[in-house]
Amino acid sequence: MADTPQTPSEMFKHELSAVFVRWWDESDIDDLKMAKAAMEVIEKFCGESVEFEADFGFDDEEDEEDEEDGTCGA
Repeated sequence: MADTPQTPSEMFKHELSAVFVRWWDESDIDDLKMAKAAMEVIEKFCGESVEFEADFGFDDEEDEEDEEDGTCGA
């Protein structure tokens, strides 16, 4: 039972992780697009802007795809 979340914060994190994993497994949304969508929800809910900088790089093909669909820099 040590893996069971105990505090409300831990339970919330566990629930969010489960949702992210389910969407990552069952949809064509990649992790960066999920992160951007999550930030939009957090900003709307909290009424504050959230800064995000990826700690991983992108290859040129992904950058071109984002530019084509208008999501880059949104």
